[in-house]
Amino acid sequence: MDLDRQKRQEEINISLQFPQGFLTQLVCNLLDEGNAMFREGEWQQAIKEFSEGVNVVHYAQAESLEIPSALLESLYFNRAAAYHSMGEYEQGVQDCDSALALCKDSSKALYRKALCLRELGRFREAYNCSTGCLLTTPNVSNNELPLHIRGCFLGVEKHVVKNGQVSSKLSQLTKNPLAATHDFMQACATCYSWIGPGVLDYQHQAELAHRCKRDILLCRIRASEHPVWNRVRPRPTHNFTGPFMLCKEVLETQKCKYREGCTFAFCQEEVDVWSLERKGALPRELLFDPQSNDRPTLSITCLLQLHNGMFMYLCEECYDSKPRIISKRSKEVPSICSNLCARHPFDKNKCLVHAVRSSSVHYTKIRPLYTQCQLDVCRHAQRYGCQREDSCSFAHSVIELKCWRLQQDSGITHEEIVQESKRHWHKQEQRLLCRGGSSLNLKRKFVCGQCWKDGLVSEPDKALKYCTAKARHSWTKERRVLLVKFFEGKKWVMVRTLPFAKTYPQQYDICAHVVKQKKCHYIGNCFFAHSEEEKQVWTYMKNNGLKDMQQMYDMWLTMTNQNRPPDDTLITHPIEEKQIVMPTDYAEPMSGFHCRLCGKHSNSERQWQQHISSEKHKDRVFSCEGEDESLTWTYRFPGLRLALCPRLESGCPEGVSCDYAHSVEELVEWQERREFLRQKLAKAREDMLIMPDQFDFGKYNFLLQD
Repeated sequence: MDLDRQKRQEEINISLQFPQGFLTQLVCNLLDEGNAMFREGEWQQAIKEFSEGVNVVHYAQAESLEIPSALLESLYFNRAAAYHSMGEYEQGVQDCDSALALCKDSSKALYRKALCLRELGRFREAYNCSTGCLLTTPNVSNNELPLHIRGCFLGVEKHVVKNGQVSSKLSQLTKNPLAATHDFMQACATCYSWIGPGVLDYQHQAELAHRCKRDILLCRIRASEHPVWNRVRPRPTHNFTGPFMLCKEVLETQKCKYREGCTFAFCQEEVDVWSLERKGALPRELLFDPQSNDRPTLSITCLLQLHNGMFMYLCEECYDSKPRIISKRSKEVPSICSNLCARHPFDKNKCLVHAVRSSSVHYTKIRPLYTQCQLDVCRHAQRYGCQREDSCSFAHSVIELKCWRLQQDSGITHEEIVQESKRHWHKQEQRLLCRGGSSLNLKRKFVCGQCWKDGLVSEPDKALKYCTAKARHSWTKERRVLLVKFFEGKKWVMVRTLPFAKTYPQQYDICAHVVKQKKCHYIGNCFFAHSEEEKQVWTYMKNNGLKDMQQMYDMWLTMTNQNRPPDDTLITHPIEEKQIVMPTDYAEPMSGFHCRLCGKHSNSERQWQQHISSEKHKDRVFSCEGEDESLTWTYRFPGLRLALCPRLESGCPEGVSCDYAHSVEELVEWQERREFLRQKLAKAREDMLIMPDQFDFGKYNFLLQD
């Protein structure tokens, strides 16, 4: 080979090597940048940098260019750490698996996978990963391990015992009250697909060969004439306390205009499961795999997402007083409570409570877990109040029962519960504030859609129930529209809902008809923006992951502070809407007398006496609102005569207006109802929720007499 050709071949080889070196350096830079972002707490940006690095490596592999596998491994387990910090534990597990596919003995991947599995409640898998971590360093004892690995190992070790046996603590949660009458199984959207047109028209392909995600719960009642697998949706998270009912639209037409947003049950299986779930008698995770030892457990984040509210400390002496007084730690003298009349030492008398604010404020005391505690809800507390109060070994609420289970499973303390609750709400606040930033340079407001059609701009009233126009249209999700305008503009422009698509387009363009100043004939279905303002809003929603106007409405409420009426309590939104609560709503619990029945505060003794003397409060004393669904009565309200009707055999002409019972069953219920009301009155008097000289209770008087 001559010298010129040899030189040319050397230049070609150098050129071919250049892309590999360039891409390797690019991956290193992306990895370093992601690590820097992670150290600064910018987890979302860190994930973006690590993902770019993974994409570059995959591109290089497609071009047959070799990138060191250690770099790709680092990208995966570092991105897993960022996912863990973001609370996206499933994604973290997937990245750790990808790293372990490259290096099965990667201690960092095993450790971070164990962390994510522990958060998901999959303790046996987490335990196996932790022991795998130990095996990768066989010459190091458990006590000599780095603190982060040893902590993970100890955190999951207590949930699993040797020889594959689950500890007795976990075994208490394996009882399924519906096991004798219902069958359960898992499915996914692939093997359990909707074929329409009704909401229950699904096709179940049990024999379909696929990788099932097992994220849909199916149930069927064995006693049915033709048992059918029906889907059990997640239980609605609103504060509804009555019995769950079947949707009338589904019963009549098999269709429901609210579809997945409907808070009524679509089938009897949903009624049965939801009822037990709400009472805390049936953890949903148990239904997914009742024989598995890898079932997830509760977490503070899960509890707050399901029940809303926040955990905090209050003075126990004041809380247990009669009537109940709400007092927190004093700002002026932190060592005492804020009740100036009592001044109890706060740290010695503090108790954990769960506070939920809607149109009223409700507090639930969480007693410490001790060895005699029974993991079930006290039937007396559910009916008219337990006379044993704190000495009772049963839980007095569903939230207390779940906290006990959480403490038993994880060993979490009350102090850790409060701190975790604060961190949860801080994250929620940061996410809302980040979404509600100034990146959308438009003025915006929500107005009544019916008034807008008539050329009027009507905003909601303070209670967010009606518009401010004379017509007072209902302020519901379907009747409000978003208006925007430029800061220097004069005209408000309506923004339509984001066009439906499986994936977001790269950018939104303005409709060609609108550009030509012509009328678009596809207004309802046009996928193009009809104004520059609408284009900007759609782009903003795409960039921030907002898929519907409800999320924009939630942000608008938070940014304009419209979810805080003057009395410092939150309003109750319609059932189909998501309630927006910020950490600041719980930062300052209201002080003074508190009525547990009405959820109202009174700032003075005079105000308290006025409240408990009101007809609304007295009616609340005898109502069954918030009680166990077994207390919803089957028959009519008792008549004046607690006896069987003498004209029953010949047919009573008075019908439902008769003062006598028309069956033995009805009479028995009337007698039970009288005893129940007497017990409720006795408990209300004991708690000083009724004035001592109060004996007039309207329609209930005859039932309370001997």
